[in-house]
Amino acid sequence: MERIFITGANRGIGLELVRQYLRRDDTRIFATARQPETAAELQALAATNPERLTILPLAVTNEAAITEAVQAVAEQVDALDIVINNAGMNPPGIQTLDAITAETMQTVFTVNAVAPLLIARAFQGLLAKGSNPRLANVSTQVGSMTWKKSGGSYAYAASKAALNMVTRCLSADLHPAGIITIMLHPGWVQTDMGGPSASLTPEESASGIISLISGLTEADNGLFFKWNGEPHPW
Repeated sequence: MERIFITGANRGIGLELVRQYLRRDDTRIFATARQPETAAELQALAATNPERLTILPLAVTNEAAITEAVQAVAEQVDALDIVINNAGMNPPGIQTLDAITAETMQTVFTVNAVAPLLIARAFQGLLAKGSNPRLANVSTQVGSMTWKKSGGSYAYAASKAALNMVTRCLSADLHPAGIITIMLHPGWVQTDMGGPSASLTPEESASGIISLISGLTEADNGLFFKWNGEPHPW
């Protein structure tokens, strides 16, 4: 049985990852949301899969809450096989050159780059005990120095570029414990963040991500991938 921990599972890609992992009989899922009581679709999935899906409250920037999440997971399983850092933010309309502020930069960096690091550190003990343990950080092509050639998106792009470097560091630090660590671009997805004009549905993105994570090998440690398994330029 694969034991899986997913952040930001109340909507979009995170919710779809939970939904598709539940279709596999051999999964035990821990899904987080900042306000679980308002996550109606996630709650419905838990109601129909009470033995296989546990919802945990988690504000990913709260270190005490991260510690509590680790303890809650450890009370139910003795290891994790997959951790997916999916939670992130991209506040619209305030990331232009004229509008960006230090506060916005700091807030977005904390959510997108610092929180995944803290979560990886907190869960490394459970991952190290897992079977073929994997850590996947959801990044974006906007965080690629090669791909991004437009202006704007200062906080989002810079924070995801920072997440990519955090992931590279983690891939070295966690490797001795047998943990494979990657970052991935989920595609331009029809979510609240991606908008209705995006080219991928959540179903397509999540399916590709699950296939990518399932097929990871030692040689993939520290690499940057697209949702469909193709290498992504840095």
